[in-house]
Amino acid sequence: MPSQPTAVLVEKFGHAFSGYDLATGERRFSVALPEYPHEFVVDHGGRFGYVGHYGVQTFAHAGRGGYHVFVIDIQRGEHALTLNCEPYSRIHGLQIDSRDRVYALSEQDNMLLVFADPHARQVPDRAVPSGGIKSHLFVVSRDGERAYISNLLSHTVTRVHPYDASLPPVAVNAGGRPEGCCLSHDETVLFIASRDDHTLSMIDTETMQVIRTVVTGEDPTRIYLTPDRRLLVVNYGERSIRVFDPESLEALGRVDTVAKPIAVSFHPDGRLAYVALNDNSVGVLDLDAMTLERGFPVGKEPDGLAILAL
Repeated sequence: MPSQPTAVLVEKFGHAFSGYDLATGERRFSVALPEYPHEFVVDHGGRFGYVGHYGVQTFAHAGRGGYHVFVIDIQRGEHALTLNCEPYSRIHGLQIDSRDRVYALSEQDNMLLVFADPHARQVPDRAVPSGGIKSHLFVVSRDGERAYISNLLSHTVTRVHPYDASLPPVAVNAGGRPEGCCLSHDETVLFIASRDDHTLSMIDTETMQVIRTVVTGEDPTRIYLTPDRRLLVVNYGERSIRVFDPESLEALGRVDTVAKPIAVSFHPDGRLAYVALNDNSVGVLDLDAMTLERGFPVGKEPDGLAILAL
């Protein structure tokens, strides 16, 4: 049972959800899962993790994929419940709102599913079309009223309303294969990374119009807003993290990661970030000096990552 700051992550080729002591790198627990879990989200109390069962190796691999979300009791290090998404499959993006309602995105069927109380009811309460094709990642507003979805094959970003499906999706083009997405603190701006165009864009969330676009590193895949409100863009192809001002998109710096960076999460004190790397390790990023140090080894192909103060 975790009792101090802990890194929890999906090991998608290790087919597990594991927790590691931040101070020592010691593995505190590991929960075996069916093949190829991918993204996950943690509730606001840090008690439960919700892991999507993608079920195939990558978005380029054939097959229907998985139909479930696995609920992990992080304090006990146990698989507690399974949420059933059938008939919708390839569950990838996961989000949670301020009320701990869980949102799961089916990439195969381009549907956004809502679990209003996942511990009381293990089937979706709502489902709304994404408005795009091969819907991969998304971000949800704190109140859950709006979701912004990146769609790999239609090359669009869409806004949908999970609690009012009578409102049609609104689409915008923000470059080829948009994937990484992040909302500004006040939720008036959506940041989007285009993997094909190697760009970072700002989108006005009210008008769904692109405000500004700048070049970032090769193959950007994820975007994060730091505690001091800088933007970090994880560039998979370039093997770097680029830093931007979220108001102007002015470039502020670059950190080379050597291995491909996959995901970032921030320490509760706001001074350090932890970076999942595809050499099966987690690195430690000093947010003041913007330097990356080796941290500790983890299981095969770490994917999502969260740092919990438990």
